[in-house]
Amino acid sequence: MDGKYVLITGGTNGIGLAAARELSQQGARIGLVARNRAKAEKVAADLGGADVFEADLTSQASIRTMVADVVVRAPVIDVLVNNAGAIYGSHQLSSEGIELTWALNVLAPYLITNLLTDRLAAGGRVIMTVSDEHAKAKRIDFDDLAGERFYSTTARMTGGPLRRYGETKLATILLTAELARRGVPAYSFEPGLVSTGFNTNNGRLMKAMMAMTKPFAKTPEQGAETLVWLAAGAEAEAGGYYSDKKLTQPSAAAQDRATAERLWQTCVEQTALPK
Repeated sequence: MDGKYVLITGGTNGIGLAAARELSQQGARIGLVARNRAKAEKVAADLGGADVFEADLTSQASIRTMVADVVVRAPVIDVLVNNAGAIYGSHQLSSEGIELTWALNVLAPYLITNLLTDRLAAGGRVIMTVSDEHAKAKRIDFDDLAGERFYSTTARMTGGPLRRYGETKLATILLTAELARRGVPAYSFEPGLVSTGFNTNNGRLMKAMMAMTKPFAKTPEQGAETLVWLAAGAEAEAGGYYSDKKLTQPSAAAQDRATAERLWQTCVEQTALPK
């Protein structure tokens, strides 16, 4: 990774931080996209130096401002890692009126990637962090892109927000494959159950559930292994879905090309990007 530039979202905690540390140790120059500048600057210092790009990734306006900064300050990008993601326990809307889980987990990586595609180096690649929770979503509900059915009182009590998260990760896998079909070397990877601070800010029940899984979970470093492997140039199939450094078959819904094409067009419309 000597001299290569890695731009990573969600690189100040968990899997993203573990990957940033390892790739930095391998000689990569790191660009951190983060909402909390102070936290990102501390991580940058701990890495021995890294670029910090501030952005609220639920806001398309903020993403566009951040990308403009990247274009000015960063060299050609060798690896773009769309790692940031979240589960929101209540139905909330972004500044553009998009439900937050969809805005962060689907539209943010779509928009960042499309705005920075022409900055990718020859042989550069895009990596998307996804989840095996995608398999619990049997389809993308294009009639309910706001995800309202996941956030009724009953739905919230029966895991609706987690199912919404799974739907967004299904969408990300579909978009990764569509990116590859459009000539962008993109890969998705599933880190497995990892012990991080993920989903511990959605109330006592969710926090307790995450605490119960901790003894069975990977460390962030273990969860980041496949990400680092892909970033470091592993021989891999563009558009592929990887787990434990192996090409794996995602769910049948995640392999539906017609859905991927429709989803791409939906993202075009929701971000006002050219087709």
